[in-house]
Amino acid sequence: MQRIIDLIEATLDAEISPEELAERAGYSLWHFLHLFREATGMPLNRWRMRRRLAHAIWHVSAGMRVTDAALRWGFGTHSGFYRAFRREYGCTPAEFIRRHRVRRPSPPRLKEEMCMLTREGFREALTHWNLDLPLTPVTYPHSGEICEHVMLAGADHVLRLCSDDHACRMAAAVADALAGRGLPAAQAIPLPDGALCLPVAGGCVMLQRRLPGEPLRTPDLLAAPVESGLTIGRALAGLHLALADLPEEPLVDALDMGGHLLDWAYPRAKDFLPPRFPADFGEKVAQLGQLPQAVIHRDPNPSNLIGTPAGIGFVDFALSVQSCRIFDPCYMATAVLSESYGRDNLPWEKAWPAFARAVLEGYDEVSPLTQAEWHAAPMLMLGNELLALAAFADSSRYREVFETNRNMLAWMTEHMPL
Repeated sequence: MQRIIDLIEATLDAEISPEELAERAGYSLWHFLHLFREATGMPLNRWRMRRRLAHAIWHVSAGMRVTDAALRWGFGTHSGFYRAFRREYGCTPAEFIRRHRVRRPSPPRLKEEMCMLTREGFREALTHWNLDLPLTPVTYPHSGEICEHVMLAGADHVLRLCSDDHACRMAAAVADALAGRGLPAAQAIPLPDGALCLPVAGGCVMLQRRLPGEPLRTPDLLAAPVESGLTIGRALAGLHLALADLPEEPLVDALDMGGHLLDWAYPRAKDFLPPRFPADFGEKVAQLGQLPQAVIHRDPNPSNLIGTPAGIGFVDFALSVQSCRIFDPCYMATAVLSESYGRDNLPWEKAWPAFARAVLEGYDEVSPLTQAEWHAAPMLMLGNELLALAAFADSSRYREVFETNRNMLAWMTEHMPL
């Protein structure tokens, strides 16, 4: 099937019929279309249209006229491209480019793709809650890629695809803990029979209340680095205090962060380390287990922080674990740098060190950090980059992300804010 995916990608601007693709794959048309949907999570025509839209919008963001991009990628007319784009992304091409840093599409690799629900799959799931609401896709602001496991339902709800029932119960318990502390929380809405989630192919779907507001944006954060960093640091500390109220049931696994870095990330990333990478890195991260522990978000990037009237809210706790609490503020700092590194239109070189310091200072105001945590923060920031390098080292889809993080790690070793 990967061979067919490659052929489709190479002929996006031409017409190659489903019958010809089926013949090249060696299957009947019906069997081929079934296997394709099973492998990719969507019908052939939907896959091909989405790939054409991704290429077209990248060319428009790079300066090509919309009409030329529409013709180049097989939409025939400007209006045809406009309608298809709005139907798929829930906004106009111009709005999309204003909101996102559009990344050039990379060749898809099935072994790196997750089979997710289509819009039709989400729509069918929503009927089990006896709701009929318009669905809108969610996109990542820093790349423009569609988030395949979340769909907005109307103005007040979110459908989320989780890996299993355990992940849904953890997300619901986290939201309840936050709400119990008066913090913004995307609480779960049970099914009419009282069940928390709906089993579907590939996992479980849960319905949550949507937080009022929009995800934080890196350009806005760097425009006021100290103020925004302090606010986020305080919010992260409040999050960890709220998560201490989780029930005794072991919903959240424990993670030895030091062991994770040394046993998994470092061996995979060691060939890509810059010359001035700290020689005592291993010795220092081995001590992370002795630092104060908490249930952490583990993925607090700007897209997962929502600016609401009641303060910053958090979404997507799929990766949450019990580990050293300082990980979250360090991760937030490096996430903002990865979304701004090398961008000529952002003051990342001057603003980021101030932002990173302010995140830790804001956290310290609400939940004082120990001296050991202050000393560990620089190594954890570098460790986050090792995790990124290890995760993307063998990925063709995220090669650009890998190279950005590799260059960023070299810059950080010489410009650490602490």
